[in-house]
Amino acid sequence: MIEVLKYLKEWMKAPKYQHKRMKTIDTKEEIWIEVNTLFYKDIGGIEKADLRTLKYAYVQVLGGVPYLFVFADHQHYISTELQGFEKVYHDLSHRFSFDDDTFLRVCREKKEDEKVKIWTKKMVQNYQILDEERFDADFGYEVYAEPKRMLSWDTTHDELEASGLVESYFTDFGARYLRFKYPVRIEQIVIQGFELYVENTLSNRPIQEYFINLYDDTNTDRSYQQLRKLWLNEEIDVDEYGYERNDQCYLRFNFAKGIEASICYTYDEYSYDDGSTSLHFYNTRAYDHFLDNEAYEEQMEISAILPLHKKLDINISHLDNGNIKHIPAEVKDLLKGKSGIWIDRLNNKIGFVGTDTALILDVEAIDHFTFQNILPAKGPGYADFMVHLKTGSDLYVYTENTHYFDQFEKELQQLTHKKVRIPEPYYNC
Repeated sequence: MIEVLKYLKEWMKAPKYQHKRMKTIDTKEEIWIEVNTLFYKDIGGIEKADLRTLKYAYVQVLGGVPYLFVFADHQHYISTELQGFEKVYHDLSHRFSFDDDTFLRVCREKKEDEKVKIWTKKMVQNYQILDEERFDADFGYEVYAEPKRMLSWDTTHDELEASGLVESYFTDFGARYLRFKYPVRIEQIVIQGFELYVENTLSNRPIQEYFINLYDDTNTDRSYQQLRKLWLNEEIDVDEYGYERNDQCYLRFNFAKGIEASICYTYDEYSYDDGSTSLHFYNTRAYDHFLDNEAYEEQMEISAILPLHKKLDINISHLDNGNIKHIPAEVKDLLKGKSGIWIDRLNNKIGFVGTDTALILDVEAIDHFTFQNILPAKGPGYADFMVHLKTGSDLYVYTENTHYFDQFEKELQQLTHKKVRIPEPYYNC
């Protein structure tokens, strides 16, 4: 540690850095620690990292500058040129036992893009593979509460929260998640800490995705290999399921009736290895009954209609937005199977017709529309048809070729009495 600090002090005295140091010598520190929070200066201002959530640390050279990279809830790139870095590194290394020799070597040699792990948190194994095979995954999963309870994949967010089997938590960014309080058995594997997303979901819909980062006792890719052996045949054609490369392995496959699963392990080569396999379960069941809209269809009126001249998919799922419904038969006939927009002045409704579904909104809920054109560059060109609600929410309804929607600007404005904006296009860089 003494050698590291000595080197860092000498390094910061080098001519390349003296001018920068002289300018900041009497200013406030650019990096510091307050109890369990690390504060540091970044391009956008002062960032912070909760040291209690630190999972791993690397030293990495970017643009000729050594950085301390840490993961604490999310990624943090911390320049070693920040005023006060030496003291903070000393405190962090003392607290977490960083590999100081490696840190020193990388900082001294400054090989561009070199990246080496200097610390990782030792995680306790959080899963167990049972000897006895179980074949109940088509129904759901078993929660090891007292007494044990089988839950269906069709369970909604509301039902799960009311069950008392989960607890909520928030990330640094304010996103809310639910985590099971008890181990969960899915077929032959028992998992501790099973989670699910809550943000941007409808609480009365079946849960669409569950996830967990699995660690075995070595904190290596052995967890990935065990899951692969458990659920997939060794002779599979990997290209049909995903890929297995030096930097990352990812496979997605049918797990149960209407349920898919994916396993992913990331190595150091181009990213960062935290020693875990990311396991996700995706509910792909249709739940078409949520599309039923008989009460409205019985009293609807088609006051005016704007054909869009081609079939366009609605970019919103009925499981994410309760305003996605079946296309009324009368509208479908008038549009001859293509997409379009209808106005119902009797019920003050507007409908956007897609290929298989329609988005039906109260006209008064809409603030304005935007046709955003994106020009081809590194990525392809396209156009977004956006509906901006008075609540502040934005709905990306359709996507088509660049400038396709521009032709409907005046008609849509006359039809809805809402402003249609067409901002300057930008390149898809």
